[in-house]
Amino acid sequence: MGTRVEVKELKDPDGETTFQPVVTVTVDGTVVGQLAGVETSQQPSALVQLVQLDHANPYPEVLISSFTFGAHCCSEVKVLTSDASGKTWTEVDLGHFDGGAIEATDPVGDGQYVIHSYDNRFLYQFGCYACSFAPARILQLEGTTVVDVTRHPKYAPVHRKNLAVMAEWFKESERTPANPFLAAYVANKALVGELADGWKTMLELYDAADDWGLKVCEAGTDDNGRCKADEIKREFPVVLKAFLAETGHISSGDQPD
Repeated sequence: MGTRVEVKELKDPDGETTFQPVVTVTVDGTVVGQLAGVETSQQPSALVQLVQLDHANPYPEVLISSFTFGAHCCSEVKVLTSDASGKTWTEVDLGHFDGGAIEATDPVGDGQYVIHSYDNRFLYQFGCYACSFAPARILQLEGTTVVDVTRHPKYAPVHRKNLAVMAEWFKESERTPANPFLAAYVANKALVGELADGWKTMLELYDAADDWGLKVCEAGTDDNGRCKADEIKREFPVVLKAFLAETGHISSGDQPD
């Protein structure tokens, strides 16, 4: 199995030059597929990795992670993977992740490589980008399906490590806004089976005056996108509970009081 990485120069309809990283994958001298990274007007920033993401096929996967540029964004991650026979290859889009290049890692040392990042759904949800915190999110490739394995018990050490880091927030004399931090904190506590304790802490410390992410327009909007009546502010614990259910951090069986 071999790979060739090149940066292609392309011309758009206006004659402007753009650049795109491309990985060509071969098996026994035959091209089995290509992966194209993000096309940009700047010299591309990309990472290419040969890594065993799925143990159910005979070849490692080829991963490309390329940066889209722009504020607070994004690394686009794709993999090329074979079926169990090793004859059919498929491109799988793993998604976009905040920050620079993302590589597959083995966070618990058991030989299973995954995409271990943080949960981008928490960014901007209850505060500004710089104010936001997020729990880990762990994605595993199974065939051509991307599976969220964040809640698998074997990854509890990852979440406990994050909690140890987050514990510093409680010691700070000048804390960042409470609500975005507490949203991630409660999610992290839920991931280690300590939802009740995390929820209790949140109820004691959340900022009832902060309305980021809490206002809704129940009257509908006009043709200019303005709310037809005053927006209604919901309570942070109510919105947080719904958000954590939506992201899969809590289920109907472990709803906090």
